[in-house]
Amino acid sequence: MLTNQLGEQYLYAVNRDMFQRESAWERIEREFGKLLAREDSLIIFVGSDSGNIIRYILDRGLPAGTRYIFLEPSEILNQVVTTVDLSLAEDRISLVDSEQFVEASQNAGIVNYLYVDGVFLKRSLSAEYGFVGQYRSEYWDASSYINELRWNSLVSLGQDAFVQRQLQNCADNENPISDIKGCLKGRTVIILGGGPSLDEHLDWIESHREQLVVFAVSRIAGRLMQVGLEPDFVFSVDPHDISYQVSKDMLKLGPGTVFINQYHVSPRLLSQWPHRKYFMGPLLPWESELNPKCLFNGSGPTVTNSAIAAAAWLGSQHILLAGVDLCFTPEGYTHAKGSRERAAGPKTDLSSLVLETNGGQQACTTPDFASAARNIAQQAKTLMEKGVRVVNISSGAARIEGVQFQSPTELELNLSLLVDRLHLPQPKQGNKRQWLRSLEQDLSEAQNKIVEVLVLLDRAQEHHNDMYEGEYINPQRKLQLEGLDKKLSEEHPELFKMVKTLSVRALLRMAQTFTDDDELRLEQIKQRLETYYTALEEGAKRLQQYIEAGLESVRIRLREQSLLNESIEEQQALALKWIERNEPGRAFCLVPAGKGEDPFVKARQAYEEELHRDSLLALAQQSQASNLHALPARVQYLKDKKDIETLQLLYESLSATEGAIDYLPLIAATLYQMEDKPEAALAELIPVMDLPGSPIIEQALAMMVGLCSELGYHQAVMDAMAGLASINAFYLGLYSDALMANGQASDAVEHLTEYLHYFPGDRQALAKLKRWYKELDNKEGVRLVETLLDLQSSDQS
Repeated sequence: MLTNQLGEQYLYAVNRDMFQRESAWERIEREFGKLLAREDSLIIFVGSDSGNIIRYILDRGLPAGTRYIFLEPSEILNQVVTTVDLSLAEDRISLVDSEQFVEASQNAGIVNYLYVDGVFLKRSLSAEYGFVGQYRSEYWDASSYINELRWNSLVSLGQDAFVQRQLQNCADNENPISDIKGCLKGRTVIILGGGPSLDEHLDWIESHREQLVVFAVSRIAGRLMQVGLEPDFVFSVDPHDISYQVSKDMLKLGPGTVFINQYHVSPRLLSQWPHRKYFMGPLLPWESELNPKCLFNGSGPTVTNSAIAAAAWLGSQHILLAGVDLCFTPEGYTHAKGSRERAAGPKTDLSSLVLETNGGQQACTTPDFASAARNIAQQAKTLMEKGVRVVNISSGAARIEGVQFQSPTELELNLSLLVDRLHLPQPKQGNKRQWLRSLEQDLSEAQNKIVEVLVLLDRAQEHHNDMYEGEYINPQRKLQLEGLDKKLSEEHPELFKMVKTLSVRALLRMAQTFTDDDELRLEQIKQRLETYYTALEEGAKRLQQYIEAGLESVRIRLREQSLLNESIEEQQALALKWIERNEPGRAFCLVPAGKGEDPFVKARQAYEEELHRDSLLALAQQSQASNLHALPARVQYLKDKKDIETLQLLYESLSATEGAIDYLPLIAATLYQMEDKPEAALAELIPVMDLPGSPIIEQALAMMVGLCSELGYHQAVMDAMAGLASINAFYLGLYSDALMANGQASDAVEHLTEYLHYFPGDRQALAKLKRWYKELDNKEGVRLVETLLDLQSSDQS
């Protein structure tokens, strides 16, 4: 351990000189202070920055209900554990290696914390900068484990966002997918995902366009329009606004495309879609005559799962997949051209998760992709039992059990049998105004019932407050309270169940005690029941707000029914309402632009501006910047594997990636070195020496040592080693050896002594220094080293 000027200890191998120029405490406060101060959370760090994050927490004090786990490689853990006093942590801080991590997380109650959105996984500063290679695999493994637990917890709880979006969307979910059931009998469907293999199949798909029914996930709409390929159906399921941001190009698709959406899709996509659309799932979250009689829920959790399920339910027994890769390409891409992920450049900080592709190659994947592959495997197995074949046509896609692989050329014969274009049945004709009135009535009745629920909950809280008499509970009041609970359950069973669903996280906060008290006193019982009724009241009020939002949508759609008969002022007011509700595109859905005064001009302008605004550009740039940290390690990995082809692909990819130009000389030099062209490799690296602050300076100098040695450039070797020693203390020992071999004994001793300042526990280096002092007949130096060796021996004993 080294100590900086502020007395803070750190391992040079872990943090380099990160804490020489800045206080570790201040840096950790700036980067992680808010996160570390959270209450009722489980915070997991890959790396502890030489124990400094742990010391920061102990100095600040542990927030109520929060636990911490620090994951370290064994060799680093053994050094860190001697420098932090975990006895002060009240068993709420665990320092573990990868083999102990799962048990430590379970002991900390990770599932309980997941229920309340309280689990956070972070890289330490050292892990972020990639100083220790093992941190990368530990992060991915921990992420995979946590994501799987998180998904299971979400499934078991249900999602507040689904109910919110369902009610917000009900006025626009007019036509259920059951209206077109059976329309794909005898058809071959191809589902297009956003994976990189999509690009290699676009020409083939276009040449067989008349023989295929094309399904596309919404996020690739922009890419398909670039190549002039209009899908028959576009799919979206995600309720969150980020789905709109990545998918809004779909709103530019023409009338030949039909939108199929999950009932809880992002409202900004649904309300602004100008063409035919059908929804999956129930219209309302309670029993209603308006819900589809023939219900098709779709299959989660991903949009690809839903598209596969819909294709089969609509009658297709031959489903092809393209762009459904679920893994990285060799150079590190996960998405097709035209996506923000592609714009961020190839991923270099790759997961340790590896799978086999349809082409028999090994490919890295992510925890989310691995989970999606398992879901598709289960889905394909179920469909196979019903006579439905699912085939992936991409050799670079993940091999999935139950999903066959056939290249496009093998499919030619089968496809030639299908020559008719798709003809969908006409939408059912009905009185939309009457349907909206019925929907309004249904929502109004639910609104009245939720008011009754709130009244009963208010009375329950009053009875609860009056139930306590000193240290005792009044039995009569207790019976009255139980009677109210029974009344809530019996008179409003559906709504009360929904209220509990919307209150579940708050209820779990009450049920999950993150303290170590085993006995509940009367005061604690009182507090818990107060939390219980407060949580139910909050859930009921939230449901009330969602119902009111649904009613507002219905009433706006009713106003739209007589839009053209309204005054200019009323039309302008409605246009402003669309803008306020983030649906200005309804101006194009309902009223074509005409000559003369346009009362909807503000809405049209707002819509056009929004479609052209790239809200995700900054995120892509940030992802690109953080991604490049791991590039040198990725290059070394490919070099060790002798994978010239992937290195060439990586070079080509980064050549077109903004911000990556500084890394290209390293890849080019590595390729030349692997091709046994040392002069050419050296020529790529020399200009790097004139670039102060180059992100590859250390790797370039290390390569130059080997190349110059191979070419017999002795002085250049010494110069490169001197450069390495000046930027990384690891090389001081090697440089001292080179100096001694070069006859520069005093310089060698000086640099080895400096090395021992950073690595005082290196006994081999101490023994070497003693030998050199003997050779120089420096008796005082010999005695000094012997004293240091004796001190180390006594410390170890």
